[in-house]
Amino acid sequence: MRRSLRPARDFTSSFLGEVGWLVAFFFTAVVSGCVGYLFGQRALSGVSSPVTETSTSSASRVIRDPRTVPLLNEAEVIAAAEALLRPPPPPTPLFTPPPVAIAPPTPTPPRRLSPELASAPSPLSTPQPASPSPPTPSPPPLQVAASGQVAMQVLSVRREGGQVVLNVALQNNSPETVRFLYSFLNVTDDNGRPIDALIQGLPGELPPNSQVFQGTIRIPASTLAGSRSLSLSLADYPSRRHQVGVSGIPVPP
Repeated sequence: MRRSLRPARDFTSSFLGEVGWLVAFFFTAVVSGCVGYLFGQRALSGVSSPVTETSTSSASRVIRDPRTVPLLNEAEVIAAAEALLRPPPPPTPLFTPPPVAIAPPTPTPPRRLSPELASAPSPLSTPQPASPSPPTPSPPPLQVAASGQVAMQVLSVRREGGQVVLNVALQNNSPETVRFLYSFLNVTDDNGRPIDALIQGLPGELPPNSQVFQGTIRIPASTLAGSRSLSLSLADYPSRRHQVGVSGIPVPP
């Protein structure tokens, strides 16, 4: 009797165990489905379905018979394409200026010579001896003044033995004393060469509103070989506000 009860108990226990597993699996599936639904609903909370017009949807649903669709005319399509590709005509000007009439040049009648001039010999046919041109005189020395206040003038040029002597004069008409350093006197010839010179008799200071002071400038004649004229230039020291000079001084033969 005891042996018949044991198989029944084993069957009951195994059946209950399988039912329990099925219940647990079903419960787990339901819980996971609910959780997935909640997460999906939250994720799609800001997404809405697209708005479509009923007329468009209804028109798209209409199926047209291809035999009722009109065909395009090939000639009209080609003509329209050529009209688009053809360049536009140039605009018509609003105003057209009238043409300017150009008068033909009037021919100049040839000049007629009188019988006396026609019979006269040409001046080119009878050459005349060339007359010797007179010698050109040397230009006189020029006076150059600074602001019309301090002036220098060359009075004469002469030869004394192996030297060329220039007699010069200085005058100060300004209201202030003007000082000169004659070692800064610039003497050049017409070729631009600097010439050494010795200054004598000229004062180092010129008082204001003073008289004319004269002196001499001596130049060795050997240094003037090939020179035709001389130029003098001198500035006061140290302000250098007064620049005096003389140019075009002829060198005596």
